Amino acid sequence: MAKFCENGHQMDESWPECPYCKRVGYRDASTQNAGKTRPELGATRAEAETKTKTATKPGFDGGKTVLLNAAHAAPVVGWLVVMEGEEKGRDYRLREGRNTLGASPEADVCLKNHTVSQIHASLSYKDNKFVLTDLDSTNGTFVNGDDENVARVELKDGDVLRLGETTLKFKCL
Repeated sequence: MAKFCENGHQMDESWPECPYCKRVGYRDASTQNAGKTRPELGATRAEAETKTKTATKPGFDGGKTVLLNAAHAAPVVGWLVVMEGEEKGRDYRLREGRNTLGASPEADVCLKNHTVSQIHASLSYKDNKFVLTDLDSTNGTFVNGDDENVARVELKDGDVLRLGETTLKFKCL
């Protein structure tokens, strides 16, 4: 039988606490749940889909609730696509302003690779220009196969970046 936390997240039987609630910042599920909604645990998938279809308003797909911060995020201005590395094929959206790249979960572009520094580089977009800056990373930042580590460089559409053992292709809008 499936195990659920106080907020309705499905959990593995062996988990002592809900990783979803912990990541979002719920302090204590029993005190945080006041006034919050949660899914009906007894409903079958077909019943839940029927209720969702009949209860939704036009323009709302009935999907997951979005945090206000995410709903008002800066517009997407480009992408990075992992071409080589552990996450080959994964793409990351770049937003207006400063985007951090690194292995840290707090980085805007979080690359899961032990050769990438925690906060390895930043990619900024301002006045229709993309500027890549190495942030004193351990293994350097390289562009278009050049063997020289870049400190700061303006990127063009289609440039290829290498951070540690991860290769990414840059695409702008």
